[in-house]
Amino acid sequence: RLAAAIREVHDREYDRLSPAIDRVWRDEITAMTQDLREWLDRLADEGIEWTPERFEFAFGLPDMEGRDEHSTPEPALIDGRFKLRGSIDMIERHRKTNFLRVTDHKTGKNRTRVGRTVVDGGQVLQPVIYGLALTALFPHETVFSGRLFFCTSAGGFQPYEIPLMGEAPKRGIEVLEVIDRAVEAGHLAARPSSGACDWCDFQVVCGTDEERRTRRKDPKLFADLDALREMP
Repeated sequence: RLAAAIREVHDREYDRLSPAIDRVWRDEITAMTQDLREWLDRLADEGIEWTPERFEFAFGLPDMEGRDEHSTPEPALIDGRFKLRGSIDMIERHRKTNFLRVTDHKTGKNRTRVGRTVVDGGQVLQPVIYGLALTALFPHETVFSGRLFFCTSAGGFQPYEIPLMGEAPKRGIEVLEVIDRAVEAGHLAARPSSGACDWCDFQVVCGTDEERRTRRKDPKLFADLDALREMP
């Protein structure tokens, strides 16, 4: 079934895109095919404990095309204060405990720090915040964990799981509070951390001098943001 899906997408997109260099197209398709096969094998192995239940589960989004059929047009209300709209890549259920797990798929490199990454200064939010959203939407369910799964050879097919039955949810709420205060006070400005612009995909928007330019701003305005960046 995977091979058939790959062929279908290949044929459709080849006709639509008319690639200029066939060799480049074939090499990229081959690389993606290998990654998808490895991903499928690992998903099957995990099926011993976890059963995938929802894919592209959306909440609060106006466009439901291609979303999980159980998606809801209502946003998630986290902690009774914060409305969140988004889409969870995959929701799984544990075969024995019936607990839920949130998975966010990543196609890039794995930059997590083992034992240190929960929100990583606000840079890694999907596992914790989407876990809070799922809890808000289904209060009678237990959301056990959120995880990043680096599902390509670039990321080494490595999972990074964050338990959501300890301090992590509290840290997620603190992040939302910091962002909310910054919006209310008008201090939610672009202020990249050291070296962040080196590998950012949005240099075409901001330019290459954003880090130096924002250092000229009054540091007192960003005390909350600086505290957030110290959160593991």
